[in-house]
Amino acid sequence: MIHLACLRGNIGYWSYYSTVIKVKDLVNENRIITVSESDELYTENINRILQRELKKTRINSISNYFINNNERFFNNLVVAIHKGNPKWTDIDLFEKIKINGSLINEQDINFLESKFGILSLSGNEEIFALDGQHRLIGIRKAYTDNPGLENLEIPITFVLHNHEQVDKTRRLFTVLNKYAEKPRGAELIIIDEDDAAAINTRKLVNEHPVLSKNNALSTSKTGAISNNDNTSFTTLVTLHKINKILYNQTKSFYTKRPSEQILNDLYSKSSLFWDTFFDIYPEIIEYIDGDENVNIEEKTINRNDVTGGSLLLRPVGQELISNAFTKSIPNELDVFKQKTRKIDFNLSGSNWKYIYWNDKMLGKEIKLKNNLLLYLLGKYDDVSEINSEMTRIYNLHNQVYDNHIIPISL
Repeated sequence: MIHLACLRGNIGYWSYYSTVIKVKDLVNENRIITVSESDELYTENINRILQRELKKTRINSISNYFINNNERFFNNLVVAIHKGNPKWTDIDLFEKIKINGSLINEQDINFLESKFGILSLSGNEEIFALDGQHRLIGIRKAYTDNPGLENLEIPITFVLHNHEQVDKTRRLFTVLNKYAEKPRGAELIIIDEDDAAAINTRKLVNEHPVLSKNNALSTSKTGAISNNDNTSFTTLVTLHKINKILYNQTKSFYTKRPSEQILNDLYSKSSLFWDTFFDIYPEIIEYIDGDENVNIEEKTINRNDVTGGSLLLRPVGQELISNAFTKSIPNELDVFKQKTRKIDFNLSGSNWKYIYWNDKMLGKEIKLKNNLLLYLLGKYDDVSEINSEMTRIYNLHNQVYDNHIIPISL
């Protein structure tokens, strides 16, 4: 049990307690942890990404500063009490207090009495860092290397976290970091409680029968998956991008959380796309389940440095298919499935060579790539433009295009 002298305050949704804590009480038995060290705050899929959020260089720099600089000073840590029952005890100001020779009036005394107190922690709480996790880990390392730092005092603010309202804690994390080292990529998708695409991305990896599988999601914090990763299917960033393609909303739509009904309606669009994708390619489910010898139409499904492997396993390919999907629902879904199944998505094949792959992945030409898939599906009928653009692409690679790409027929 430790007892901390505190000031108590309230702002907006949050009650908070500002105090100081000795290094030994902060560090011993991991009294305060990082989000990624909690077993309950995130699912395994998302937590694997969050664990890579910490940067060793920053931790080492903080630890060295704390050990070697006698003028050391740290910004306030903000932590959330997740489990347990911390006890607050008021301190009564029963004496008359003079400031500059004048008594403080009774109204001010009453206000002050409600703010002073003792916060008692039994050690059974789970407390995680909302702001300052690099400082936390840096202090841990410094204390391990130099136990003589045990009585130094660290400024800290406690807030009470309600696991039933985790969206509010995520939003506080976002606000606290907005003007510091801004979360980005997968990190921002994990915590954003206003962006409908992010909210439903988390729901997909929690609830979708395929995307919730362990190997469905790469630990990549960007939209890229390395060529030597032949266990993961997609990335959190890719799911988020595809949601935005499916929802087709303005940028401002993602700045304010919509109603639960709208979120559910949008999630239905996400779920429909991925259900359709895995209906077309049930072999991908086998790949996610760990089968190392999956073939589609006698072509091995993988990623590699030589041929590129399959566009189906590339985030850009998944985004490409989602864009075509939006042009085919709801009335032509069966035709979309049948035609998409017949398309060769081999990166070195006749459809995508020189537009997506030439000894490495090729960027740019997004419009042409989208139009080419729509052309194959019979949803884009400007044959002359397709032939002209593909001729240009082939010329860039000193090759001759012979108009060999034609729409799929059933």
